[in-house]
Amino acid sequence: MGEKQFDRLRISTGQHRRVLAAALVLGIAAFVPVGLRLYHLMIRDFDYYSAKALNNQTRGTAVTAHRGDILDRNMNVLATSTTVENVYLDPHELKQSKADISDISRVLGEILDKDPAWIAEQAADTRKRYKQVGTKIDETAAGKIRDYINEKGIAGIHLEPTSQRVYPYESLAAQVIGFTNASNDGCEGVEAAYDGFLSGKTGRVVTTKGNNEMDMPYSYENYLSARQGNSVILTLDATVQKCLEKQMQAAIARYDVQNGAFGLVMNCKTGEILAMATLGSYDPNRYLELADSKTAARVESLRGTQDYSEALSAARLKQWRNRVLSDGYEPGSTFKVLTMAAALDCGAIDLNTSFHCSGSEQIPGRAQRLHCWRSAGHGAEKTPQALQNSCNIAFAHIALKLGGERFYEYIEKFGILEKTGIDLAGESKGVFFDKALVTDTDKWGTASLTSGSFGQTFKITPLQLVRAIASVVNGGILLEPYIVSEIVDPEGNTVMQAEPTAVRRTISQQTSDTMRELIASVVSEGTAKNAKVAGFSIGGKTGTSEKIDVFDENGQRVQDKIVSFVGIAPMDDPEYIVLAALDTPSRQTGIYISGGVMAAPTVGAVLGDILPYLGVERHFSPEEIQGKEIVLEKYIDLTEKEASGKLNRIGLSAKFTGTGDRVTAQLPEPGQTVPAGSQVLLYLGGSPEAETVAVPDFTGMNRQQASLAAGKLGLYILVAGNDEVSPTVTVMTQSLPKDTQVPAGTTVTLTFADTGLRD
Repeated sequence: MGEKQFDRLRISTGQHRRVLAAALVLGIAAFVPVGLRLYHLMIRDFDYYSAKALNNQTRGTAVTAHRGDILDRNMNVLATSTTVENVYLDPHELKQSKADISDISRVLGEILDKDPAWIAEQAADTRKRYKQVGTKIDETAAGKIRDYINEKGIAGIHLEPTSQRVYPYESLAAQVIGFTNASNDGCEGVEAAYDGFLSGKTGRVVTTKGNNEMDMPYSYENYLSARQGNSVILTLDATVQKCLEKQMQAAIARYDVQNGAFGLVMNCKTGEILAMATLGSYDPNRYLELADSKTAARVESLRGTQDYSEALSAARLKQWRNRVLSDGYEPGSTFKVLTMAAALDCGAIDLNTSFHCSGSEQIPGRAQRLHCWRSAGHGAEKTPQALQNSCNIAFAHIALKLGGERFYEYIEKFGILEKTGIDLAGESKGVFFDKALVTDTDKWGTASLTSGSFGQTFKITPLQLVRAIASVVNGGILLEPYIVSEIVDPEGNTVMQAEPTAVRRTISQQTSDTMRELIASVVSEGTAKNAKVAGFSIGGKTGTSEKIDVFDENGQRVQDKIVSFVGIAPMDDPEYIVLAALDTPSRQTGIYISGGVMAAPTVGAVLGDILPYLGVERHFSPEEIQGKEIVLEKYIDLTEKEASGKLNRIGLSAKFTGTGDRVTAQLPEPGQTVPAGSQVLLYLGGSPEAETVAVPDFTGMNRQQASLAAGKLGLYILVAGNDEVSPTVTVMTQSLPKDTQVPAGTTVTLTFADTGLRD
């Protein structure tokens, strides 16, 4: 049987090549999507997936940076940051460690003042890695929690440090400083305006993590330190601020002021703000709370209604608002300073220009008859008397002589049509007349021109007014007010240094010199006598304005008034200007509502407080001698002649009792103060029995009555405020409350005011 032979099958070369090509194409086709995917993953989207992988493997914890401090000009800390801690529960850790949730809830509930049931609910919620149960707790509470964790060996309770803003002076200058919110962002005031400087750079702690975000056994940690923010040093002086707020608060209580008060103290020569206040205020440590009890009660009565949220928000915004730079008001007669300065500067009037006030007059171009505050009229008067008397009739004629074009030109120069440029947010520029209403008197009449001359029917901000009047007395230079003097970094290096900025000239030096004399005469002879402070040369202008755009529930315009006074000192070289305005004094007090009666003594009291502190030298005229305080030395063991000589040299006299050779006792005792011109009782042998007396109520007494009442009790009185002897000049306030028990010989300061003054 023969062998079967098989022939090897062979593919032709051409067919072989086609097979290889097809395989290659299929291989490439299969690899292209993979390659493209790898390209996307490893090249194009590398950063994205790398970050995602890193996020899955690491845990980042922010390290809050402390904000920089806010300090006053004397480096008193007005705002600072402290370290507090947030408390977190880790439900996964608690579960795996089989922690006693009931005990944890009870203990944390007590420390954090939280419902234990709510804490237990957070601890059981494993849907999230961390549950926050405590926010910004202090170190005492944090220490208790740490002690508990260490004592029980608990895993799953974590404390994370964070920052909290603290305001040591509480409500002092609250609207100026502002506050920070829950996210540590600056809100309102300096905190908001300088947030970019105050905010630090947040740090970060990065660690590895495993499944369920649990810490890995072998881990690493990368720490990026936080950097504290820059500190801001203000032009504000905390002592001056306290004095301003104290006196305005006293005025609110004295005159039953219904809508708070606002005021400021500025350096006339530089534009530095030494104090700025809006009352009622709030505590930035608790900025969400309503500080005014009446407002809080009214808002709370709306709880549960649809009006509650809106009323609460409006009340908060109102107490945060800085009225000095954000709210316009009618300046009233304080504006007459600018009108007179403009008229003198351009030559429209001089010091001998004559006017006549009969109490009312039909001014050409006005539909309504113009009335002066003094219905009987001031009679014949010249330019100085027009300002001293605050005469509307005279100022209407000054406006007509000045003319609308020049009046408006000076209004622009004084900065009334623009913002002041202060370095705080929220500034308004007020609302003034359209130019045509003032300049085109043929078409629009003279009502706007004449009313504008004495500060009515338009609104400007308090800061605009103070800046403009400062230029009248500082030589004629309009300044840009500022609140921040310097910014320093954490190492103490200066980041920014503020300097005074002159905007433009408003009036000539000669006009400024003349206006200083006129403004001083308003206090010495005019409607502002109640602003007098013995030993200091003070000038200023009173104002009483109506609220032209406020109506009651019946649509009738209210009769509410804002009384104000702008005071300047010392008048021989003006350095400080002070404004205080009281919004709606009550008519129920029986005190006549005017700037001269209410605001002038308030500013006088502020100046009396701050001028000695600021180093302004005191010079007493013979008429002011009873306002000078003298500290008694020790006269015991001196002879009668020696004691008399020492007392006479300092403006005091002695009354001796007894027959001894030397002084054995004195009343008042050494170290106590008495008014200049007082008599000191000296004993020549023996000593007086200790005697205490009750301080009487001097309120409403004139000088003679007060002296008699004090003399009967062996008390001394120090005269402050209006030093005229007149039946209408009576005691407004006393330094010691009535019925206070004091030793005989004590000095009581009585502030006198003329309740008959009008403006």
